[in-house]
Amino acid sequence: MTIRVPPGLPSGLLERRPDIAAAERAMAAANARIGVAKAAFFPSLTLTGMGGFESATLGDLFNWSSRTFLLGPFAGTALNLPIFDGGRRKGNLANARAVCEEDVANYREQVLTAFREVEDNLSDLRILEDQIATQDDAVKASVRAAQPSRTQYTKAAVNYLDVIDAERTILQTQRASVQLEGAQAVSTVNLIHKIPGII
Repeated sequence: MTIRVPPGLPSGLLERRPDIAAAERAMAAANARIGVAKAAFFPSLTLTGMGGFESATLGDLFNWSSRTFLLGPFAGTALNLPIFDGGRRKGNLANARAVCEEDVANYREQVLTAFREVEDNLSDLRILEDQIATQDDAVKASVRAAQPSRTQYTKAAVNYLDVIDAERTILQTQRASVQLEGAQAVSTVNLIHKIPGII
């Protein structure tokens, strides 16, 4: 049984690998932190509001007409102007940029590692396919070579040890063929083992 990898599967596998997706998300989050660090250089204005009930008598306290709202400067407006912070904002921005560069490097490394793993497994599959075809020819040849031994044994020309030896050769070649097919299955599993939902 030959296992075939359909065309386009390796690129689809790379897109679905969780290690690459996690590295990509970490890189995007680090990029967003740079934006947050840049925003700290600009003034911020905070408007708050308050609401509640107000009444002169306890019986009218929760009536619809007793509700109150305060917005804007009456309730709480805060204007934050970043003037001097001893270089804290610049340090935060530099740190955010350094973390982003590190995450970009990690992402590149993760992608290159994934490409290497996929290419190695595809190469293994191509090599094993050729070896399996050669081994299948060896199995057919050993079966053909064993046929004369059986025929000669039925005519009492050779003893049964020659037949056993020919059968042993067939079994050895079949065993080698099955081992190659197992190695091919392992390479296929290695190709897709990091993808959730496939295995």
